[in-house]
Amino acid sequence: MSVRANQRETSLEGFTLVEMLVVLSILTFAAVFAMPQLSRGSERMRLDTAAHEIAAALRATRAAAMTGSRQMALTIDVERRTFRSGVVQPRSFASDIDAKLTYAAPVRSEPSDGGFQFFPDGSSTGGEVLLSLHGRQTKLCIDWLTGIVRMDAACGRS
Repeated sequence: MSVRANQRETSLEGFTLVEMLVVLSILTFAAVFAMPQLSRGSERMRLDTAAHEIAAALRATRAAAMTGSRQMALTIDVERRTFRSGVVQPRSFASDIDAKLTYAAPVRSEPSDGGFQFFPDGSSTGGEVLLSLHGRQTKLCIDWLTGIVRMDAACGRS
């Protein structure tokens, strides 16, 4: 019998500490660069959601003015980040979204808010709502003649 036959073969399975540290370093490096890219998508989604909610509220207010044959206004409070009208319950948008209003006629109840008046024929006082979040912007345009609400690139179209 040979000595070699009596010895057991030992086999070590698994990873060494150095291999584990290299893998963890690579994962950490990837996470550091991936997180900002992933958060930008959610920022764009939050900005778009706020813009769509305000646009829907503007359209609902216009429709109510036309069907009810009366003037109606939607007001937006830029400090409190809220909007409301006679047919839209007070709603808010994210506190880190900035809003800037440009409107033709004063529709105000407080110094920090402004709004848009809609008339029974569908026309409005017109104006713009500019929403921004960390350098990204979305613009809503309210046509004074037709009262139609458009977003971003559609703002320039008639």
